[in-house]
Parts: sequence; structure tokens; C-alpha cells
Amino acid sequence: MTLLVADIGGTNARFAMAQCAEPKGLTLTHTETLRVADFESFEAALRHYLTGIDAAPLKAAIAVAAPVKGDWVAFTNNSWAFSQIQVKADFGFEEVIVVNDFEALAAGIAHLPGRYLTLVRAGQANPKAPQLVIGPGTGLGQALVVPSGDTPSIIPTQGGHVSFAPRSEMEIKILNTLSREHPHVSAELLLSGMGLENIYRALCHIKGDTHQRLRAAEISEAALGGEHPTAAQAAGLFCNILGAVVGDAVLSAGALGGVTLAGGIVPKIMDVFLASDFEFHFLSKGPMRQYLEPVPIQLITQDGAALYGAAALSSR
Repeated sequence: MTLLVADIGGTNARFAMAQCAEPKGLTLTHTETLRVADFESFEAALRHYLTGIDAAPLKAAIAVAAPVKGDWVAFTNNSWAFSQIQVKADFGFEEVIVVNDFEALAAGIAHLPGRYLTLVRAGQANPKAPQLVIGPGTGLGQALVVPSGDTPSIIPTQGGHVSFAPRSEMEIKILNTLSREHPHVSAELLLSGMGLENIYRALCHIKGDTHQRLRAAEISEAALGGEHPTAAQAAGLFCNILGAVVGDAVLSAGALGGVTLAGGIVPKIMDVFLASDFEFHFLSKGPMRQYLEPVPIQLITQDGAALYGAAALSSR
């Protein structure tokens, strides 16, 4: 069976054709990444992709960076919105399946080629416990993979919107700075592309620096280059805060089955991440350190993982 799969985030729209066949499992062909900003709508981007495909898929599985409730899908971090019924009719699909992007990502982990994953910390996963999938990108996505017979249950959550809990004097100052602009300072306000910018801007304000306004990609590049101390500090704090938030999420969900880090930001600052105190802050939970010690952590380092998940959910 061949179907169209898509992963639509706040910044990028990824498309592919998926073949679901045993014993090879899931394979993707004709992958293409489009910038959301270059198209006025999801339909326009989909139409552009299909013009280059010598096939007319009858089924589509679409992962979206948005809650999925009913027919109308409105994205959280971009201006796109669409009707599932209308897309089905306009493009001649027999079936359209739309799921949350982190639900798809979680469903796809078991199907990912090994080259997609890098081990962050070794451990001993509990096969009977949930796995946590969490990652900063345009937002901070989170989902759980819960063992349930032959087919695990996937539970998308809005855990990225929990309140940010500072653990140092500098983080308290950052919280106070952001609180002047936001009535609720969530983890996502620090752990996302926007969040990296917020940390950098808050540090400049705290230090009294006259700063050039930098985008997340520019902060990442400057941090890796080593010529911009405030950018390097912002990226390091980002990784440390991520460690603390991941540890909190594992404690809250009992996710002793392991952690998979996802999202587009961490792979782009890999050297900073590996040199950071991520693991220290992940484990720094007082008497619960022993609870967290066995938990293994892996990182998805390549784009397109949610495409595998969309195909896997469609084939169920």
C-alpha cells in the first residue's frame, strides 16, 4: 500500500510517499521539505508537492503541530488552517487521517532506521513502563508511548505548557523578565525556537547589554562559533533547562521506559548540548535521583521522523 504522508510544523511542511509492506516495514520515497512561509495555505503546499509526484495516492496521513479536535485543523504556531473533509474532496483521497505531530512522532520511533537516533545516556529501560517523547522545535511537543499488548497506546499531551520552574538565581531573573510580558511563563516559552530567543533577550536585559536582535538560528550559530558569550550562555541555559524539564516529565509520567528527545533545535546545537549540564539537571531531583538513574535517553538527529509515525498510525 502506498500513501501520502505529511508532517506540518510551525516552520516546515514535510511530505513523502510511504510504502507499508512486510517484511521491510515502512519505507519513504519522494521526500520533500517546504517552508510554511512560502505558501499561503496547507492546500497550496500539498498541491505543489503533488505536481512533482507521478502518482495519485488515495490515502493521506497528516501529522500536524496542533490539537486535533473535529474536522477543522488550525495550527498553533503558523497561520494555516484546513478542513479535513474539504482536503479529502479537493484532492480525491478516499481517506484522510490527521493526528497530532507528537502522537505521530511517538508512533514512529519503533520504525525509525538506526541512523536517525543517537544515544545520549545509556540505561536500562523498563519495558512495562511508558516511554517519553519530548522535544523543542517551533514549540515544545510531548507524548507518551504506553505498553498495551502488541500495539502500544500513544498519548499526546500538552506537557510543554507546564509552568517554568527556575532552579538558579539567573533562571529566577529570566522568569521575572519574561513575566513582565507573559501572564503565564510556560516551559515552551524557554524551550522552543522562540524560547531560545527569549532566553538570549532576557540575558541581554539582565546584563545591561545593548543587543542585536537575533533569531534562534543566529543564536545557535553564534553559540557554536564561540565568538558571542551571551549567545553561548543562552544555548547552554537552554540545554540545562531542557534537562530539568525532561526529568520532571519522567517523574510525572513514570516514564521509566526511556526518553526520546526530538525537535529541530537540539541537533543544530549538538556540540553545545553534549558539553552542557543536561544530564546533571535531568538527575538533579533530590531523593528521586535514584528513580531516574536507569532511564536511557536517545536523540532523533534527522528530520522526517513524524512521517514514519503518520504512516504507522495509518496502517493500524
